[in-house]
Amino acid sequence: MISSMVVSKWFDMAKDDAVEIDAADINHEAMSNMWRFSPTDEETPEITAADMRAFIGQMVAARSSALAGEEMLFYCWHDAQCRQLRFSLVSRAHGRLPFRCEVRETQDLALIVDRVVDGDWRNEDYMQAPQEDGDAQEQAPFILPVFVVPVP
Repeated sequence: MISSMVVSKWFDMAKDDAVEIDAADINHEAMSNMWRFSPTDEETPEITAADMRAFIGQMVAARSSALAGEEMLFYCWHDAQCRQLRFSLVSRAHGRLPFRCEVRETQDLALIVDRVVDGDWRNEDYMQAPQEDGDAQEQAPFILPVFVVPVP
């Protein structure tokens, strides 16, 4: 159950949105079906990771119901540069997700939600310059965690 009024409004806006199916063009399909969410500074304190897990679970259920007979993938991720939770859908026929970076697919929703809510939105130090330790550390390769679930 969603207790946040902000997250409830997001669900009401997105739950019945039409889904574009274009098995010939994964990018068109992904962009047409994408939703982006980011709270204002005033809204942030009322949003919890539990609310966001419930929100995404309800979105998956709504999409599954609306897409009976279609074979799609619902996926969501934290867009760190934009500070947004994003989700979209693409046809399973593509056999991949529409990212141009290395992706780590997961069905552990907490991995995404905890990162966006607690690691970003509710973290005052997010995107601040790291402390100087004197030792230069090698940059780890970027791998995007993405929650993926088939619908219906």
